[in-house]
Amino acid sequence: MGRSEARFLAVVGSRATFSIANAREVLGHKSEDPTRQFLEKLQTKGWIKRIRRGRFAVIPLSSGEARTPQLHEFIVAMELVSPAAIAYWSALNHHGLTEQLPRTVFVATNHPVRRPPKQVLGINFKLISLKPAKFFAVVKDWIDEQPFQVTDKEKTIIDGLDLPQYVGGVDEIAKALAGNWSELDETKLRHYAGKIGNSAVAKRLGFLMETLKLGDPEALRKAVPIAPGFSPLDPTLPKRGKYNRRWGLLVNVEIKR
Repeated sequence: MGRSEARFLAVVGSRATFSIANAREVLGHKSEDPTRQFLEKLQTKGWIKRIRRGRFAVIPLSSGEARTPQLHEFIVAMELVSPAAIAYWSALNHHGLTEQLPRTVFVATNHPVRRPPKQVLGINFKLISLKPAKFFAVVKDWIDEQPFQVTDKEKTIIDGLDLPQYVGGVDEIAKALAGNWSELDETKLRHYAGKIGNSAVAKRLGFLMETLKLGDPEALRKAVPIAPGFSPLDPTLPKRGKYNRRWGLLVNVEIKR
């Protein structure tokens, strides 16, 4: 490794990731701009790794034979799209609302993503593009002294009821509610259930609260109008079961108290 390369890595290595613009500033390149060639050489030598177009991470000596950046998967996720929030099953696990550890990192954003990456640095990612109105209740958290964005506990529950396929099914949300009700803000749950823009969410939440004997289901009915028609309790499962007229649901999964 040359001196200029060593100096460069010492500076950018203090950051989680860096861009071509960051590299250009550190190198002081102005004319004829050999920044890209410089980075290509470092990548060939195994000192940096491209995360996505124009974004890189340093590979520390501590990585050993693996020769991969020592970045937490949530920090990598923040580099894949902007804005980004750890969500669904990943957020459920992060908040301690499930013991299940998903093999994929679920990331939400508020716009369509062309050619979303499926695997980066050996990590599987699932990018979910939401309508801007559904992208809310995102908070900052920290891991390895690096910041990342994540949906708060209540929004994670509501997201799971909106798109159960990304949390392992409604049963996983039922377990989260039953095991962590004292940690959840019921007022937020009611508010988010109305704000998410999917009438099935309030139906599912109300049914689960009533079945599991949690909180005040009547307050939810008053706060969020129950739309006519029947929605499946779990849309990921076959539409077979009993109809619950009170909540307008086809109960196609058994919820254990």
